[in-house]
Amino acid sequence: MRNTILLILLMFGLFGCSDDENVNFDVEISENMFSFTPTEGGAVMRYSLADRRINRVKAEYTDEYGTRVYKVADYAVDTLILDGFNQVHENVPVKVSFLDKNEQESKVMNFTFDTRPSALYSFFDKVEVSSYWNGFQVICDLEGRTEGSASVYFVGINPTTKLRDTIFLENFRLTNGHSVKAYSLDDSQQQEDYTIVITTEDDRQRIARKQIWTGVKGATRALIPNYNFELFDPFNKSKEMPRSTDSWNPGALGKGYLFDGDVKGTQALEYYRRGYATPPFTFLAGPNALNRPGNDVYFVLDIKEPAIVGEMRLYMRIQDEGAINHDFDNGYYTKLPCNVQVYAWVGDGDYHPTTNPGTKADWELIGNFEQDPGIEETERWYVNKEKVKDQCNTLTELAAVEAHYLSIPFPFEEREYRFLKIQFNETYVNTLTPDYDHNNNNNVTFHELEIYGVK
Repeated sequence: MRNTILLILLMFGLFGCSDDENVNFDVEISENMFSFTPTEGGAVMRYSLADRRINRVKAEYTDEYGTRVYKVADYAVDTLILDGFNQVHENVPVKVSFLDKNEQESKVMNFTFDTRPSALYSFFDKVEVSSYWNGFQVICDLEGRTEGSASVYFVGINPTTKLRDTIFLENFRLTNGHSVKAYSLDDSQQQEDYTIVITTEDDRQRIARKQIWTGVKGATRALIPNYNFELFDPFNKSKEMPRSTDSWNPGALGKGYLFDGDVKGTQALEYYRRGYATPPFTFLAGPNALNRPGNDVYFVLDIKEPAIVGEMRLYMRIQDEGAINHDFDNGYYTKLPCNVQVYAWVGDGDYHPTTNPGTKADWELIGNFEQDPGIEETERWYVNKEKVKDQCNTLTELAAVEAHYLSIPFPFEEREYRFLKIQFNETYVNTLTPDYDHNNNNNVTFHELEIYGVK
């Protein structure tokens, strides 16, 4: 008897739940409460809420990939993006309804909307793949709403199999506006003509579109000998100090060391003595060598003959375990630049710091490097492939490591320049002891300067 009563109660409970689930949210819903505007990759649904009982708006449709999509928006907003489309579509069916706080649903109304091509699709109508130094560049101008990413490949030699293969280079987010992606390939991958493959993918890694470019010419970039270069110092910031026998202030500083061919610090290490400062034979500028409001300071490089320039490299001196050189104000790495701008002289005549200094209009920005001063040290340009700093106490150790340099690429343009203005804006911060290893004097250092291009 007891089991029979429980069974009857359970049946009533089931019927009660079924009835509740079928109860619709009784609220007025009409066509004039909604509008649909095509946008990149879908449509914007706008709606007006007249009843305070409405908690959310629900839209249901099928996207370009055949996937059923359910979108829900809160009462606090009045738009809902209906995305999932790449090509142009017309009259896409969509079901729209309201939900109250108990998730009860109003009657459903049927609408249609149109779409515009997504950035993933229109990217290929606006992208240009062209020559670049020892490789190629991808240039694009996107407008409107952007989402997803693009992947760049080239046909080369697989380093593992040694066979011809399609090799991945980079995946980058699509952004609104003008963007340039330049790729200089390793010596082993350089070719006279390149085959380039680009795909665009949505945030679910679904490929939206793919295109192949063939016969893209590469431009050969070579080192321009720097032994005749000259660095103008119009604000007298370079520390020009001869070699000294002082164990703590050994001097050996000046602009001339930037062009002696020593990219690691070999000459300095020949003087290394444990426990004493090593003569650096390097360049150090300051105080106040960084460009600041009210301190428009810069240096000008004269490469002596006009050339098509493709890259500037600023090398560091690989450090030893010697005592700190007092000229470097408690730290070497906090004097290395992390924000640099390079301008080319486009003014009349030849630049000269006193007779023809020019104005800002006489300089054209052609390249820059910018990194957060407080970025993790493993991401800084002065660390090795293992993401640590090299330290060498012998010439044998130094010969075994690679040189470290900051690279500033320039666009591939068949324009010749002779004078390059170098403006240092920031140096790195020691994130472990920022108050001790500081750069309060706004000094800047680098060890060797190279220019690559076509002479």
